[in-house]
Amino acid sequence: MPNAKCILLVEDSSDDVFFFRRAARKAGIQDEIHVAPDGAKAVDFFAAGGICPSGGEHPPRLVFLDLKMPHMNGFDVLEWMRNNPKYAGVPIVVLTSSDHPSDQEKAARLGARLYLTKPITKEQLHDAITRFGI
Repeated sequence: MPNAKCILLVEDSSDDVFFFRRAARKAGIQDEIHVAPDGAKAVDFFAAGGICPSGGEHPPRLVFLDLKMPHMNGFDVLEWMRNNPKYAGVPIVVLTSSDHPSDQEKAARLGARLYLTKPITKEQLHDAITRFGI
């Protein structure tokens, strides 16, 4: 599938990756889900060109980003992406266990398009993906 696009999930918990993939499958999402296991790996992925393995020449069409991760947190990744013109327009959905209003405000200020708390349902995942018309 040379023109296939993917979704990047930046998540350090293997359990949360499993549940995200299951919700995506149940929601009928056909995209490849590429996983970066921490914030530093996500930045490395984008710094190396940001092309998903089966994504052809396309960057991820959507990024789901955890906030609490080792090496580099989600806020740092969000800020890095928004400061890089090539990726500034990629929609980012924060997907985290934190429901603190200060985290929600900071994520919005840094350019997150949506803020969801874990666990995510198949309906929330489907809505998040279709919300951006992608």
